[in-house]
Amino acid sequence: MNQPFLSFCAIVKNEKHNLPRCLTSVKPYVDEMIVVDTGSEDKTPEIAREQGANVFSFEWCDDFAAARNYAVSQASGEWILTLDADEKLIVEAENWRDILATNSQALVYSLDLINVGENCSQLGGKLQRIFRNSPEIRYRGRLHEQLIYQGHAITGDRRLYLDRVKILHYGYSNPAFTQHKARERNIPLLERMREEEGLSLPNLYCLASLCQDVGETEKAELYYGEVFENLLPHILTGQPPDELVRVATMLHFFASQALKQEDYETSRMFCQRGLEWFPDFPPLIALAGDILMQLGFYLGAVPYFENCLQLDREGNYYKRDPFSVSYLQTYPAYRLGCAYMNLQRWQEAKKYLELALSFDANYTLAQQLLEQTNGFLQEKR
Repeated sequence: MNQPFLSFCAIVKNEKHNLPRCLTSVKPYVDEMIVVDTGSEDKTPEIAREQGANVFSFEWCDDFAAARNYAVSQASGEWILTLDADEKLIVEAENWRDILATNSQALVYSLDLINVGENCSQLGGKLQRIFRNSPEIRYRGRLHEQLIYQGHAITGDRRLYLDRVKILHYGYSNPAFTQHKARERNIPLLERMREEEGLSLPNLYCLASLCQDVGETEKAELYYGEVFENLLPHILTGQPPDELVRVATMLHFFASQALKQEDYETSRMFCQRGLEWFPDFPPLIALAGDILMQLGFYLGAVPYFENCLQLDREGNYYKRDPFSVSYLQTYPAYRLGCAYMNLQRWQEAKKYLELALSFDANYTLAQQLLEQTNGFLQEKR
């Protein structure tokens, strides 16, 4: 019997509502499906078997990497595809598996993750979801686990991007469940990790963000303070952290907070470093424009917002961190309208405010400014 070419691996728990959609999406493209159950109390294992998956059990030990590595150890394919149960595979070119078969250098492929659900407009970033089945490639990290090769992160020409396959993520479609998962699982696990072994910078920032999301503001401020103290030496020296996961997002967060407090020196410093390290990350580019706007340099802000719109047209921007699609469309168009209004260049203001509304017809601030702009244009006639 020939060796399977592509194995699907997933770890699950109580996913009877999500799992059928996930397995149905991958089934036409894989040669075997491995589902590892970590303690379901519903019919998740039965559903997996009905879909044709090989089901295994794993005793949960507060370690996502351990569970994923166990799932990978059950796979016999040359390549492995991983999804979470609340995700769905979207294939845009039926011959995408040929790329895996013909590229001898690549170890892992990153796929675009797209968050879906009501009022969800966040781009999910690029995630490593297809990789060679090799004992030297395994997961590391109890939460937000990452693939490593021979003990190190996979970079360079060993890590490529596959644009013919995407992942739809439905996890944010139920905010109540998302908050429950944060309170009951992720926050306690991250806090145990912090006490027992310390947290990586991305996980520390995640802990702060989760606490803020569930209303634990005192904890959030404490953890954000730790992130800031860890980042500051890198900002001062210009040497980026070794691990860049979510660093662009962190820099945008702290620069934005400083700008709200009119701490222009801190805001400028974090934004400047961010643009040095991530020159094509739209939220940081827009923030640079915001800083100039707040300082009254309206004309100087224009190129930054135009750059965001240009990146959207080209589709060539930093995708490893998630961010709102509004930073590519609605927001820079609206801010260009604001800039030109302050410059009393009413026709250009009208043009960009209308552009903002073409992206989001219900954007109230753009509607209000467009009415004002139209009023000024009528007075000039």
